[in-house]
Amino acid sequence: NNAIEATIVQDKLTLNGIHSFLEDENVLGLNPSGGVQLRVFSEDQYKAQQILAEEQ
Repeated sequence: NNAIEATIVQDKLTLNGIHSFLEDENVLGLNPSGGVQLRVFSEDQYKAQQILAEEQ
């Protein structure tokens, strides 16, 4: 489930001091597939990418 995966990634970022938020978690609106987007502030983008790259 994308929402569960996004929450796991969000928790990992939080543990590393990066504030993030989920967008469109339960709102379908005009997008029939729904979906979740994990957002971070631009000043945290590079650090977030480094943290997530370590997982791969």
